[in-house]
Amino acid sequence: MNTSLHIALCDSDPGDRKQMERLLSRESDRRVNTTGVFYIDTFGGVDSIVNAALVYDVYFLDSTDPLCDSYGIAKAIRDKGILSPIVFCISTIDYRQSGEMLPNTVFMNKPIKVADLTLVIEEVIHQKQANYIPTIELRNQYEAFYVKEDEVAYFINKGYTTDVYFVEGNVREATTFFNSLRRDLATFSSFLMINKTTIINAKYVREYKLGKVIMNDGSEHKVAISARSALKNKL
Repeated sequence: MNTSLHIALCDSDPGDRKQMERLLSRESDRRVNTTGVFYIDTFGGVDSIVNAALVYDVYFLDSTDPLCDSYGIAKAIRDKGILSPIVFCISTIDYRQSGEMLPNTVFMNKPIKVADLTLVIEEVIHQKQANYIPTIELRNQYEAFYVKEDEVAYFINKGYTTDVYFVEGNVREATTFFNSLRRDLATFSSFLMINKTTIINAKYVREYKLGKVIMNDGSEHKVAISARSALKNKL
């Protein structure tokens, strides 16, 4: 499985930060044709890294800021409910002695050895593969967002946009081209395009009769003749 990693790096020493970026970039280059490349974002302090919109696959921390050192940053990350691995890169502060032990943490002494970094990356990739759940990437004019198969009841195309109807009842607008979306959803077993503007999740069909489906939320959608056989198979 190709497992590209999104990595957050927070180091209060600019020189050490550049060195860590180089090490991670070299590790990424070695994996470009196997497990996948790395995307590395660097941060200068607690506010920027904790408030980042992206949940990273791993966090490398070495902040000696007296107002919020690496342990404080790690605690803030965990308090947000983020369970990704956190790697404490130890220079002047030994974070092994910093308060309560946080779950899923690793300690590496500086200067970082390539062999040690490789072992940590292998474990991060293993965790990501073990917990992998396929997602659908959608976009609007403000952001990209990711949804799981079981979260979406159906999609309704509105021309230049598509409304995404979630199982929980909320609706979000996506600017994804409908034909591209249909191709992207082909790998998911429960989705089916039932007419020119509608893709449904067959898991949430309450009833199918008289050439239409009634979804669990009560909405009704016509089923094209060409899609009826495939729909019966999914149901």
